[in-house]
Amino acid sequence: MKILSYNVRGLGSFEKRAEVRNFIREKNPFVVCLQESKLSMVDDYIINSIWGNVGCEYSYQASIGASGGLLTVWNPLLVEVWCTITFRYVLIIKVKVLSTDQDFIIANVYAPCDTLAKQDLWVRLSQFLTANGDVNVCVCGDFNYVRSEEERRGRNVVFRQVDADNFNNFIDISFLIDLPICGRLFTWYRGDGEQVAYQRGLSDHVPLVLSVDDENWGPRPLRLLKCWADYQGYTDFVRDKLNSFVLDGWGGHVLKIKLKMIKNSLKVWHQQHSKNIESKIAEVKNRMSCLDSKGKEFNLLEEETQEIRELSVKLHSLSRVHTSMNWQKAMMNWVREGDANSKFFHNMMSNRQRRNSLHLIHVDGVLVEGVQNIRAAALNHFATQFRASEGIRPGIQGLNFWKLSYAQSGSLIRPFSLDEVKQAVWDCESFKSLGPDGINLGFIKDFLNELKDDFMKFLLDFHRNGKLMKGVNSTFIAIIPKVASPQKLGDFRPISLVGCMYKVLANVLANRLRSILSYVV
Repeated sequence: MKILSYNVRGLGSFEKRAEVRNFIREKNPFVVCLQESKLSMVDDYIINSIWGNVGCEYSYQASIGASGGLLTVWNPLLVEVWCTITFRYVLIIKVKVLSTDQDFIIANVYAPCDTLAKQDLWVRLSQFLTANGDVNVCVCGDFNYVRSEEERRGRNVVFRQVDADNFNNFIDISFLIDLPICGRLFTWYRGDGEQVAYQRGLSDHVPLVLSVDDENWGPRPLRLLKCWADYQGYTDFVRDKLNSFVLDGWGGHVLKIKLKMIKNSLKVWHQQHSKNIESKIAEVKNRMSCLDSKGKEFNLLEEETQEIRELSVKLHSLSRVHTSMNWQKAMMNWVREGDANSKFFHNMMSNRQRRNSLHLIHVDGVLVEGVQNIRAAALNHFATQFRASEGIRPGIQGLNFWKLSYAQSGSLIRPFSLDEVKQAVWDCESFKSLGPDGINLGFIKDFLNELKDDFMKFLLDFHRNGKLMKGVNSTFIAIIPKVASPQKLGDFRPISLVGCMYKVLANVLANRLRSILSYVV
């Protein structure tokens, strides 16, 4: 679904309506939210002049004189609007997206400039959103303020911290997500500005398009969840599976295949135990509610009383698992693991997913959209970054270097020990980002007794022949935003995500080097 939001600064002129019509034709939105229409009345003639004769529907809030005015237009072939709500400065529609059968609340806002009136708007709007918290929400429009001083630039800029605090508080208590902007950094131009960071039309505001379409970036790897350890029988299941695998070959090959096999087994286990845990919690609550209702009118049987006790224990266990699952997915190390605020966790997960999403990017001054096009642009960009440049390098002949003693040299090339492996494993964070194998170090720590012989065989084979099996050092290249709203690939920094086998080997070698670096550097 696409939602277009645009402060048009008046729809009275033919030129302004033509500009809006051209933008609608280009972006093909489901819903259009316009602010500052400056129209006391909107009729079919005006709607057709901005959308065309295609049978669209609309709702509007009249302007007060030449100030304000809201207009929301939608395509009834794509969305079904079953309710419109209006109060001062806000025009709300409740819609169902016909292609996905999802319900949305879309709030079109034109906030006042007065601080008290603006604060009153935030209070009323947050109360409405809280009362409708189970529905997807999009709040768009012109809020007439920013979240921080960095979001404004120009001469004679007046920044009031109290307005920013009120605005940020409204976003937080309403569980809203401030999405990053792609393509432009600033959405409004004032005439005394010295620099324009965007292209604008007849209005001094920039139109924004929100796209909520799911893009297929490929299959998602299985994530080994910390909460699985809370399930009775999980540890025995993994140990029995690992001990049942009998494989021959090089140590690296055996360990690689064994980890792949246990991951496939855990996929099946996950489907049977921890999949759809929210529905399982709902089933337990419904059964407890039925027994509680029965107990208000009749004496419960001894079996039913015992069932309530068992259901209560099961509910606490499932809730603890659900919280742990959300905690890990939200990747919030500072939150207490016992915090059961599921809505907060879900919002943090959604916020993280939106922040890490990549829908369009600037490449050589051109906006690139679509999964395949962005992939090709990223491959070309980072292939250039990682390619060695040709040139004359200085030689090192005739230079005197510090040298290691025989004992120090021997410490670097001695056979690997189990204690070194254990230290390398425990030096790593348990639930950091996964590499291509999908195995985190927390899993290795939990089952090192079952895997230690395989790890030692892998390391000793490497020590003996100096070679790695194909795929052991495979790497994911992840790109991390360096700025709040990245506009180009240069605004991302690449990091390498390696598998657990290579990570343990690299840590063992790094620990050895650490012990002698001070003697040569």
